[in-house]
Amino acid sequence: MSEGHRQRLRQRYIANGIESFQDHEALELLLTYAIPRRDTNDIAHALLGRFGSLTNVLHADVGELTHIDGVGESVAVYLRLHGQLVSRVMREGLQKKTKLQLNTPIAAASYAISLVDDKHYECVYVLSLDKNIRLLHAELLFTGTISEAPLYPRRVVENALLHRASAVMLVHNHPSGDPRPSGSDIQATQTVKKALNAIDIGLHDHLIVGQGVVYSMLRELEIDSLWQEDEAPVRAHRSPPPDDGKRVSPAAQSGVE
Repeated sequence: MSEGHRQRLRQRYIANGIESFQDHEALELLLTYAIPRRDTNDIAHALLGRFGSLTNVLHADVGELTHIDGVGESVAVYLRLHGQLVSRVMREGLQKKTKLQLNTPIAAASYAISLVDDKHYECVYVLSLDKNIRLLHAELLFTGTISEAPLYPRRVVENALLHRASAVMLVHNHPSGDPRPSGSDIQATQTVKKALNAIDIGLHDHLIVGQGVVYSMLRELEIDSLWQEDEAPVRAHRSPPPDDGKRVSPAAQSGVE
């Protein structure tokens, strides 16, 4: 790629902004700041061909990115860092709104996805809510391995009391991509529910996220939620449905259908 082409891309961005760029062009321009002497057009196309979308490229694992010819570790870290910075800015923007409302399934599911969509290991967030299901505080309370994270009821209770919560929502992820709860997920959440009920704080829901798909544990736990049962985020999966007669359906990236 000639320096003249790079300069034209930059000038076009300055004049017209990112909306004037197709995804491969935006990625090509981004890569020019990390790869000084190579044609980034071919690399941009290769990345999009491998990962399917610009979002997936920016949230891909560093190791996976380096499988693309021309993408070394420094370039992979550069791309991954941009994706994580975007996620952080989005979360901060949501949190800075006056008490973010999580009183609809789509709002709750979308926020849950924003918390964990860039995580490649299991983690658990505790959301403290007021009586109108507005977010008081979100805290990453536990982290674990790629397949499990601990969930200690005492820490959840302490966090809820600290932020004077009327209710709590739990959010955690399954890096495997299947958001359905395991037996240990259900058991641990039941224990948390009992601990919170003992101090008159309700468990609003436990949302599990797997590759942009959200699963609500309301029915498993018989939770007396602050929203109506038929308004709860819909269970979702990408594998054959379980033979339990429960309604299961795919969910959109923004949350639920």
